[in-house]
Amino acid sequence: MSTTNLYPLLAFAFVSAITPGPNNILLMSSGANHGFRKTIPHMLGVYFGFIFMIAVIGFGVADIF
Repeated sequence: MSTTNLYPLLAFAFVSAITPGPNNILLMSSGANHGFRKTIPHMLGVYFGFIFMIAVIGFGVADIF
């Protein structure tokens, strides 16, 4: 991956990580309804799903489509 592609990817990852979105709303309501301990698997799913999405984008899967 060249640096011309790396900088926009890092900018997207940063903005996506700090912007409230539907995942944060789901986590907030899950925590309020079920408690912190039962929300941990949901938090991990959001975290690893985001990492997976960034990795797939970084490996250039978008070029296939």
